[in-house]
Amino acid sequence: MLEICTLFVWGHLEFLGGSFRPVDAEPFCLAASYQGEASLLAEPGSNLFESRSASIRFGLAVPLQLQLCAVAAPSSTTTEQSLVPAGDLFAVPEGSVAELLEYIEQLRRLKPQEPIDSDRFAQFQRQKAEALLKAAEKVLTQKPKEAQWTEAAQTKLEALGLLALSGDPDAKKQLDGYVRNLQTLRKRELARYGRAVLLAVHVPKTNTSQEIKKWFKEFVQFLSQGPLGPREWELMDTLSQRIERENPAVAVEIYRQLVLAAAKTRDPLAASVAKKWEEKGRRLELLTKPIQIVGFTLDGREFQWDRFRQGKIVLVDFWATWCGWCVREIPELMEVYQKYRDRGLEIVGVSADGNRKELEEFLGKTPIPWPIVYGRNGPSPTLEYYGIQAFPTMWLVGKDGKVISFNARGENLRRELERLFGAAGPANLSVDQPLPPGKRQ
Repeated sequence: MLEICTLFVWGHLEFLGGSFRPVDAEPFCLAASYQGEASLLAEPGSNLFESRSASIRFGLAVPLQLQLCAVAAPSSTTTEQSLVPAGDLFAVPEGSVAELLEYIEQLRRLKPQEPIDSDRFAQFQRQKAEALLKAAEKVLTQKPKEAQWTEAAQTKLEALGLLALSGDPDAKKQLDGYVRNLQTLRKRELARYGRAVLLAVHVPKTNTSQEIKKWFKEFVQFLSQGPLGPREWELMDTLSQRIERENPAVAVEIYRQLVLAAAKTRDPLAASVAKKWEEKGRRLELLTKPIQIVGFTLDGREFQWDRFRQGKIVLVDFWATWCGWCVREIPELMEVYQKYRDRGLEIVGVSADGNRKELEEFLGKTPIPWPIVYGRNGPSPTLEYYGIQAFPTMWLVGKDGKVISFNARGENLRRELERLFGAAGPANLSVDQPLPPGKRQ
C-alpha cells in the first residue's frame, strides 16, 4: 500500500509529476468544479485548486480517487510532451544560484526516455527527488535573494516529502526538523506548507478507525492555525479521500465536519468545495440508504427506477460516449449481461453526454440492450446529486436498493457477481439481439 500511495502522490505533485505515468498504470483524469465552473484536469499532475497568485504551490491533488476518463467535452485535448532522456541530469552540477535554479527547473520537467513499469518509475522518481534535494541545499548554502531562497526551500520540502513517502526514515526526520527550523526563522507560509507535506506523509500509515480519528484531530488543529485558502482546500480534499477509500463510515462524518469548516470562511472556493463534500457524503450514505435514479429513457418515458430494480441486482453504469474507456468496456458489459441477466442482473446506463443527438447517433451505431437514462434537457440530475465526476463509474446495487460496491468494474465486478449469483457459464451471445435503446425497462 505504501508503494502504491507513494506512486500516486508522485504522479500528482506538480513539481515532479507532469503528464507522465508508468506504462502499467491506467490513464485517467479528474473533473472538478472551480469557483462554480466546470474545469477539466486533462493531465495527471494538474492541480485541483491551483492558485497561480500563491507564492507557494501546493501540489498534492487528489491522489486516491483515480477514475478513468473524465467529465469533459470531446474537444478538450492535450499535447503529450516528449520524453526526455535522463542522461547525467541526476548528477547535480556546481554553479551559481541562478544556474542551480535553472537546473532544478530542468529537472522538474524531466521524464523517462521511454515508458517504464511502476517499479522503475518509482526508482526514477527517487533519483529525481534526491537530485532536487541536493540542488536545493546547494542553493541554500550560498547567498540567494529572498525569492530564490523561497524557491529552494520549497523544493527541499517537496523532495524530502517524496523521499519520506518512498520509505526513507531519515528523510522524514529531516523534513520534520526542517519544518521546525522554518518556524524558528518565522517563515510562516513555508512552515505551514511543510506541515501539510508532513500530514501527507502520514496518510499511507493511517489505517484503523482509531488512527484516522487521531489523525483527523491533528488535521483540524493544523487548519485552525492559519487561514483557509486554495492549498488548504486541496489538502482537505486530498486527505479526506484517503479516509473515504479506507473507511467510508468515518468519511461520512468527516465530510460533514469539512462542510461546517467551509461555512466559516468567506473564501470564494468554500461554497464550491463544500457542495462537493456534501455530494460525497450523500454518496457514501448509499451503503445504508437506497439509491435513486431519476430521468427519462431516450424514447421520452419517465424512468421508473423502483419498478425497474424490483427483485434484481442492478449495475448502474455512469458513462459517456466521449469517454474512450466507457466505450471500450461496452463489449465486456454485454458479456456480463448475457451471462447473468436470466439469473437476476439488470444494467442501467446513466449518460453524461451534453449533446443528446450525439448520444443517439452513437447508440444507433452501437445498440445497447439496457435502458439509457437521460435528463429532460441534459444529463440526468442523478449525476450531480451523487457527485459523479469521473467516468466510467459503476455501482452495483442490491435487491434492497442499497449500493453493494462503488467499484463494480473489471475483476471487482466479476468477483461480486460470482459471489452473488455463483459461477456462470460462458455467455450465449446469440440469445436475443439488442433492442433499441430506451425501449425496455
